[in-house]
Amino acid sequence: MDNVGIDFNSIEWKKWDKPGAVGRVKLVFANGKRIRLLELPAGFNEEKWCEIGHQGYVLSGVFTIMFEDSSYECRPGMGFVIPDGIKHRSKGMDDEKTVVFVVDEIGVDNIYGENK
Repeated sequence: MDNVGIDFNSIEWKKWDKPGAVGRVKLVFANGKRIRLLELPAGFNEEKWCEIGHQGYVLSGVFTIMFEDSSYECRPGMGFVIPDGIKHRSKGMDDEKTVVFVVDEIGVDNIYGENK
């Protein structure tokens, strides 16, 4: 079966430029999923709201998920599941980087981001 294992050690870091911060990402597309290892710089604060669902795991730092009426703080070793359609944005730590593993569905079928 293709696209079962992902060797993140062999994937180069790429620039991840988003309103709110510039970080780094290791990015893979497999079986309709976008799989990212994100390194967010100190002071990361996402400016735009998102409504795409995500699942993730915090490896280091503190990753705060903000909703319209509340927020949830994820520390290393904690995971999160945000359903589609729920307005949210995220924030890292002010004084150190945050590393997060994130998966979401985007409808592509291979590591190159192409539909079959």
